Amino acid sequence: MKSPALPTLAAACLGVVLIPLIACNNPDSAVHAERDAQGNTQVHVNGEKVDQNVARANAEFKSTGEQIKEGADKAGAAIQRGADKVQTQVETKVVPAAKELLNDSNITATVKTKLAGDPAINAIYVNVDTSHGQVTLSGKVALAEQKVEAEKVARKVEGVTSVVNQLVVTGTPAG
Repeated sequence: MKSPALPTLAAACLGVVLIPLIACNNPDSAVHAERDAQGNTQVHVNGEKVDQNVARANAEFKSTGEQIKEGADKAGAAIQRGADKVQTQVETKVVPAAKELLNDSNITATVKTKLAGDPAINAIYVNVDTSHGQVTLSGKVALAEQKVEAEKVARKVEGVTSVVNQLVVTGTPAG
């Protein structure tokens, strides 16, 4: 969002500095310069016109300052609206997704720990993945009973909504 306030302020500043120099020989100018008969420069300053020019410049500065303030207020409000939108996105999308990801990671870790602690299962070749509470078991086990037992262990873990058992029974001890 661009505001014309800064260029206006710059023009006003230049005007205050340059008006006396540019308009030296303008009959309406506050400063009038001329050469006398001997060639000496005579400078005449009209104090009343200087005061008028200063008053006009002050009014322009005040107006420009108000424009800058108004622009800053609008920019601040726009930034606040953007921050509110970001906050809403964080609360409604990021936080739940992060919680679910952490929950899925926790489920995976718990299932792996329980499988490793079960002597009936050789968990070295069992992979565990979790997505939205659904646990997928993959890899190899030697016996069908190990496949069934691994699924039972996974189903008992808190937060598990379902189990997809893709374990392959090899018929021989894994390893």
